[in-house]
Amino acid sequence: MAGKLFTALLLFFVSLGEGRKSFLRVLNIEKTEILFFTKTEESVIVRSTYKDKQPNSSYLSVQLDDLNMLQVVNVTKTLSDDTNFTINLVTDEDGETNLTIQLWDSEGRQERLIEEIKNIKVKVLKQRKDNLFQASMHINRNILMLILPVVLLNKCAFGCKIELQVFQTVLKRPLPVILGAVTQFLLMPFFGFLLTQILALPEAQAFGFVLTCTCPGGGGGYLFALLLEGDITLAILMTCTSTLLALIMMPTNSYIYSRMLGLSGIYYIPVFKIMSTLLFILFPISIGIVIKRRIPEKAIFLERIIRPLSFILMSVGIYLTFRMGLMFVKTVNLEMLLLGALVPALGLLFGYSFAKMSMLPLPVCKTVAIESGVLNSFLAFAIIQLSFSQSKAALASVAPFTVAMCSGCEMLLILLVYKAKKKCIFIIEDKRKKIPLV
Repeated sequence: MAGKLFTALLLFFVSLGEGRKSFLRVLNIEKTEILFFTKTEESVIVRSTYKDKQPNSSYLSVQLDDLNMLQVVNVTKTLSDDTNFTINLVTDEDGETNLTIQLWDSEGRQERLIEEIKNIKVKVLKQRKDNLFQASMHINRNILMLILPVVLLNKCAFGCKIELQVFQTVLKRPLPVILGAVTQFLLMPFFGFLLTQILALPEAQAFGFVLTCTCPGGGGGYLFALLLEGDITLAILMTCTSTLLALIMMPTNSYIYSRMLGLSGIYYIPVFKIMSTLLFILFPISIGIVIKRRIPEKAIFLERIIRPLSFILMSVGIYLTFRMGLMFVKTVNLEMLLLGALVPALGLLFGYSFAKMSMLPLPVCKTVAIESGVLNSFLAFAIIQLSFSQSKAALASVAPFTVAMCSGCEMLLILLVYKAKKKCIFIIEDKRKKIPLV
């Protein structure tokens, strides 16, 4: 039944993508029907495969629904093998409107409509010094500075939970780590690319999703491994290993998939950010391991407070992700939201399935699934901001925030269902014990 449903959904989205391609058979606005403007003056390139019947006989007509929000300065024509047009627009205020583009050909005194694209959504969110995103970033930095001691204390407590025997066992039998790495750096980017092509996303947004799919496991992975009763030692080891592998695999995947998407350029990998992330995990956890060996009574106290601290940090993390994503959420359509929900769900499904097929214990299966599905999306955001121009970065940055928000919601839902199911089982078993045997 599940297989038939997946096939039906796949065929639906393929049909959707093919339908859109045939609709834009003559005119193409960089494969998108939503334009996101962040500056006062913007340009839209319209690509046309139409051949003029006579020299310079074709022209482009632009109709706007709201002239107060958006105005056309001019439309210029570029002659090459194909006829391309550049529409120069001026934005006066923030908001959302539609525009219609028509390609006409004048044959003598007669004019003939060649192609028309209706209801192209335009979302205007001009950047200012006091815009929402920058104000949000300033507030978020202050919150992060306040909770930084709590984060370090929590990581130190996780170090007290590490069992060195388990660590040695994983080093001797690294299958879970290998399964996680294959899922994160090979399967996830490929399926992310496949889904962006099925949904016919613009190149910049498609690259943003593919880059997010090739991110290593996030710091929340071993937090959820604790709350869902996975293998915490394995989770920490997998997070550190995938973060280290990201130094090689993220630039490799960026190069491969950018060429497949038709993008060219140099992609700056934030080596310092990746290494600082790794040290930020390893240093406090190492202190926790030392405390457990040297001061075991302190380790017992830290292990007791790890769950309440984890719940606090999880709540703050989800809040900050939503707050930072407010500006980008305004550009999200149904297709991008669907893809944002599918990316972490696929990671969880692949990780759990491969671990289960390898006949690994249940806690290990949970851990591999969590590490494959909970990604460090903010590394993708850093690469996008360093590599793209401002307009393309705004489009591509939607992906990591959408995935981060959907991932947080999905993991929270899984946690609630798991806790509710566990409580129901406890109640049933408790009732069975109270029933007297006849």
